[in-house]
Amino acid sequence: MMTNTNFDWESVTVTKRPDRSAALKRAHEAAAYDAWFRDQVQASIDDPRPNVTDAQASAHMERVFTRLEKKAH
Repeated sequence: MMTNTNFDWESVTVTKRPDRSAALKRAHEAAAYDAWFRDQVQASIDDPRPNVTDAQASAHMERVFTRLEKKAH
């Protein structure tokens, strides 16, 4: 039978692994971003407003950029 009466807690060493800590942090950040991104995509899919074509979006952004250029000069 094993007993712990002679065990010295102060002799225990802890190996720190900053590389693993950073990797786990990145993994958690990636998982959080993935969840956020999936939520954004689902919200877009569920949006009841009519879809906008690429041509409509491009034309709108062209008008926005033109306005901004005029404002800058």
